[in-house]
Amino acid sequence: MTAREQQERSLPEMFVIVASTEDADALAPLAGRDHEVVPVLVATGPDPMAVDDVLDGLGALAGRVLLVETPDEGPVPETVALLPRLDALVADDVPAVVLVRGGSPTALAATQAAVWRGVPVVAVPVNGDSAVGAANQAAIAALVASQSPRDVDPDQVRAAAAAQRLVRERPGPGGGSRVVRLANHRTLSA
Repeated sequence: MTAREQQERSLPEMFVIVASTEDADALAPLAGRDHEVVPVLVATGPDPMAVDDVLDGLGALAGRVLLVETPDEGPVPETVALLPRLDALVADDVPAVVLVRGGSPTALAATQAAVWRGVPVVAVPVNGDSAVGAANQAAIAALVASQSPRDVDPDQVRAAAAAQRLVRERPGPGGGSRVVRLANHRTLSA
């Protein structure tokens, strides 16, 4: 194993929850190597194989593909299908930080699982979400704000800061920069 590979193995992992093909377009730039955190794209949502295909087409390979039985149409069945799988993923792999985008039921379920497991969440807002999406984004912000600084270790603080930096610095679709809001920035500051 090379020195670079050893260093990468010691870096904390950041799970990037990619819940839709739109998320794949927006979050694929986060897949590149970084010196502070290892971004792991998690293709999931109601159609994880379509998400994985888009990521592959963009040259951003998913580190995990979270398959679930196809949920019925609607946010409640999607959440019911995904929450136990996302919780198991976070509990088993214990990432240092979870990044979600928008207000999809998958983003809300991933946030719930991460907060429950004491893993910091970085939430990237999406303008123009549906009414349900806007309500979910508000719930995600409330969950993120509820995280206690006593539950966050220094590695998680550094990983959350690296996640924020990546979202700000890596270009979004069309080459524009992104803006990230982390509701608990005071909680996760070192």
